[in-house]
Amino acid sequence: MTKEYKNVSANYLSDTEINVNNKKYIIHNVIDGEDILVNFDTKYPSLEKILKPSKERINDGCIYQSICGGCQFMHINYDYEIKKKELYLNKLFKEFDLGNIKVIRSDNIYNYRNKCQMVYKLSNTKKVVSGMYEEYSHKIVTVNDCMLQSTKANEAFKEINKILTKNKIEPYDEKKRLGIIRHVFIRYAFNTEELMIVFVTNGEFFPGRNNVIKDLLKTNLKITTIIQNYNFRDTSIVLGDKERILYGNGYIIENVLDYKFKISSKSFFQVNTKGMEKLYTEALNKANITKNDIVIDAYSGIGTITLFASKYAKKVIGVELNKQAVLDAIQNAKINKIQNVEFIADDATNFITKLAKTREKIDVLIMDPPREGSTPQFINAIKYLNVKKIIYISCGPESLKRDLYLFSENGYQV
Repeated sequence: MTKEYKNVSANYLSDTEINVNNKKYIIHNVIDGEDILVNFDTKYPSLEKILKPSKERINDGCIYQSICGGCQFMHINYDYEIKKKELYLNKLFKEFDLGNIKVIRSDNIYNYRNKCQMVYKLSNTKKVVSGMYEEYSHKIVTVNDCMLQSTKANEAFKEINKILTKNKIEPYDEKKRLGIIRHVFIRYAFNTEELMIVFVTNGEFFPGRNNVIKDLLKTNLKITTIIQNYNFRDTSIVLGDKERILYGNGYIIENVLDYKFKISSKSFFQVNTKGMEKLYTEALNKANITKNDIVIDAYSGIGTITLFASKYAKKVIGVELNKQAVLDAIQNAKINKIQNVEFIADDATNFITKLAKTREKIDVLIMDPPREGSTPQFINAIKYLNVKKIIYISCGPESLKRDLYLFSENGYQV
C-alpha cells in the first residue's frame, strides 16, 4: 500500500513525521513543501517517490542517498542546509538569549572525512565488495565511491576489494557467523598524506594475511601502516579490544596548524581536519587564556586541544578515559616539545569530582564530551572549583541544551 502526503513539513532538515493508527513514523530524505508518496509495505514506512520536488533538492548528490544509512543531507543544497541548521539551533537555544546563532561554513563539503570505514560482503558474482548498512537494518548496500570519505580512502577500498577477491578472503556473514573480514577501517592524514589500513577480522585467524599485505604494498597507495583488529563479538561496534601491527609502526602522524599528532587506530580525532582547525581556533579565541591560567581539558582524546591551549596557559591538564589515547597524548607532547601539560587516564566525572573535594584552582575548563553530553555530577562539581570560564564543544545540540540548563542553575551565564 502507498499513500500520498502533500506539502509536508520537514523536521530539522530532512525528516517528516507521519501518523498511522496512532503511531508516529519518521520519513527521511524529504524537504519542506514537497509532495511525497510513502510505501507501507516495508517493516517501517519509507519514502517511495518524490511527487513534487523542492527547488532546494539537488540531483547531483550521492547516488546511494535513498538506500544507504551513512548520511542524511546529500539531497539538499548546501546553502539551504546552512539556513535550516541556523533556524534549528536558534529555536533550540532561544531560552538562553544568545542572539543570532550563525553556522560557520565548511571549506570542503565533499571527501573531507579522515576516518573512513566499510562493511563487507560477497557479491552475486562471488567478488568481495564493500559498502554501508541500509538504514534500520544490517543489509549491506554496495558503495563504490563515498562522497564524504577521503578520495584516498575510496581508492584504498577499491584496491582492498580486488586484493581480498584475488586471495579468496571471505567476508564475515552475520547470520552464519562465518568468514574473516568484518570491516575495513581507514585513517588518512590530509596534511602529511599518511595512510592507515585496519582489517577488522572475526578473531585472530586471518589466512592469506601475508599475501594480502604483499599485494597492498605493491599498489600506489603509499601505505604507512597496516593493522589487524580482532572483533569476534556479536556487536555493531566496529573495533574489538585487541589488535596486532602487520606493517609499519601502528600509527600515522598528522599536522594540524603548528602541531604534529600521533594517531592510533582507536584514538579519537575529529573526522574533518580543516573543520577541526576552525573549531579549535574559535574555541581558544573564546577561552582567552592567559599565561597565569590553569586549564583543564576534559575528554581530551589524543591531546589536540590540550596542546593548542598550552601555548597560552601556565599549565594544561588533559583528562581522558581511553588509555591508548592518553599514551598517544603523552607522545604528542614529546613530539611537539611541550612541557607545560599533564595527561591523566581517568573518567572525566570522577576526576573533576576529586578536584572539587580539594578545591583545586582551575581558571578555564574546556570540555568536549561524547554525543550524549556530560553528567550532572561533572557539572555540579564545577561550581565548587569556581572556574571562571567554560568552553563547551558539543557534537549533540540536544544534550548540550540539557547540560546548559544545569550550568545555568549553578550560576553560570551562557
